[in-house]
Parts: sequence; structure tokens; C-alpha cells
Amino acid sequence: MVATPILERQQFTFWFVRDNADHETNCDRQRMSNLDLFRHDFVLSIKPEYAIKIVSGQKKVELRRRFPYGTVTGAVMYIYASAPIQAVIGYATISTVEELPVERIWANYSDVAFIARNDFDAYYAERTSGFVIKLQDPVAVPEPVPLSLLKDRLGFTPPQSFAYADDAFRQLIRGSER
Repeated sequence: MVATPILERQQFTFWFVRDNADHETNCDRQRMSNLDLFRHDFVLSIKPEYAIKIVSGQKKVELRRRFPYGTVTGAVMYIYASAPIQAVIGYATISTVEELPVERIWANYSDVAFIARNDFDAYYAERTSGFVIKLQDPVAVPEPVPLSLLKDRLGFTPPQSFAYADDAFRQLIRGSER
């Protein structure tokens, strides 16, 4: 093993975090190359009804059962709309991430999360806390980037919870804005 200065850019394999209620640390070894440690952007799979509201600017928070603690303000969250859309439809900047007790999440954010109480309760069943990802500056890409293109070019598999976005992913999505 060779020690390298901390400020040099390195490329690493990363792990998708699985959203399995029964295994907090269960990870799936799915690889995306060129992870840039100085930029922790994310790809989140989001149901289309919520994804569309985020990129339109209506929905300003995303609720999650788990999310990386210490996420840097200013990171970008790429929005993969799950079936039937199955495409990256936009992105937004993460302004803050809070871990809160589930009841406090509902009390503080139910009016801006666009989720019914029964769906909220089912999502956080058997959880005592969760994460609120506050978003700003949403952008809808002019041409959604379909899963087929993501798979062909990057070997991308939609994460169950989230994945880290690498340079190739960012370039492919941002290139769709031209």
C-alpha cells in the first residue's frame, strides 16, 4: 500500500446502500468508476410523483430512512424517476440534511413533503428516526436520460436507496442540458 497526499484526487469503487429494513448495513457490490472523493453528489431513486414535484420546485424536501451522515452542503442530488419513467429527469442542490425523530419529521415537514400520513407511516414503520434532505435550485433536464442509456454507457443500475454520482454520470446528465 502506498500512502498518497490527502489532497490528491483518487478513484475508488463505491457501494450502493440497500434500503433493507432488516439489515442496516447490507450493501450490494455494484460499481460505478471514477468516484471523485472531493465531490459527493448522489443519485436517488424516487417515485415519479415525487420526482416531478422536486424538479418543478414544488417539493423542497426528500425524506429518507437513511442517508450519509455529514453530507456536504452544496452536493448535488440527481433525480432518477423510477418506473414507469425510468430516467434521470433532473437534479437539485442539497442545502442541508437533518436526522430527526420520525414524529418530528412529520410535524415539521408534512406540509412540504407531499406525502400522505398513511404513506409516511408505512415508509417509516419500525423506525425511530429518519433524514430530511432539504433541496434548492432544482433543474429539470430538457431531455430525460433513460435507464437504457445509463446502463449502456455507465453500467448503471438504479439504486434502491442512493448511490454516489461519479464524473462520467455527471457529464452524461449535464450534457443532456445542451
